[in-house]
Amino acid sequence: MTYFLTPDTLRLIEQIRKTQDAAEIELSLDLGRTVLKVRIGQNKLQIADDILPLPDELFRASDERTIFKWRDGSWEKWQFFDKRTGKYYKPVFVEPGKPPTLEISGIKMHVTQNGNPETDTENKLKTLGTIKGKILDTCLGLGYTTIYSSRISQVEIVFSCEKDQNVLQICRENPWSAELFGNSKIQLMIISADSFVRFVPDNCFDAVLHDPPRFALAPELYSEIFYQQIYRLLKPGGKFYHYTGNPNQAQRKMPLAQKTLELLTKVGFRKVRLSYQGVVAQK
Repeated sequence: MTYFLTPDTLRLIEQIRKTQDAAEIELSLDLGRTVLKVRIGQNKLQIADDILPLPDELFRASDERTIFKWRDGSWEKWQFFDKRTGKYYKPVFVEPGKPPTLEISGIKMHVTQNGNPETDTENKLKTLGTIKGKILDTCLGLGYTTIYSSRISQVEIVFSCEKDQNVLQICRENPWSAELFGNSKIQLMIISADSFVRFVPDNCFDAVLHDPPRFALAPELYSEIFYQQIYRLLKPGGKFYHYTGNPNQAQRKMPLAQKTLELLTKVGFRKVRLSYQGVVAQK
């Protein structure tokens, strides 16, 4: 089993260490998914036959965002830099008992200002109303949108694209993403979204959720050509939600969501309107 320590868990352990020599409590070591009986000593955790050290430097290195992962006999920050992609990856603690978000080179994948990744995912799905049939989630990320979509009874299958192997590896480690790899209604596509949509037959999907990286990182996913492909692959009456956010607002002549609305209308979408940090439309 892989163990994780979150900021709230570390605070609780430190409080116990300061007031007691040892204590046995129930504690989550998988980011709030389940709880285990754990014995806390001054310098160790004991879970059944597993003994994990608690060095003082672990507590000194703790902050409100960092998650620690047990790897190869020691605790390390759950973060890394990949020279190949030139990007820095950091799963980030947001709220006790809720899934983490992911920062890639400082850019968060979820809206967490007034909530957490779970509420953000729910809000994005709500923009589409009732969905059914075959769904495309263009950018997997940590997979929460794909997982929540697949749980809808009328949804038959969810295709989700991800080209970054680092993100896929984080999904494999993240307890909140585990369902991606055991749910028969989920089909992971190791390919970029703009490549995938070129080969999809016409009128194939009932709904598309498009939550791309920022415009500066993936302008091709905000292009008229890409929107034409989305329009083509949607069934008549199919729904499209596009998260845009509002990056670089001060530098833009027109908000990104408004620009997107105009492009979708030009492509042929109808019922195009602003909705939760983006745009929703229908073929």
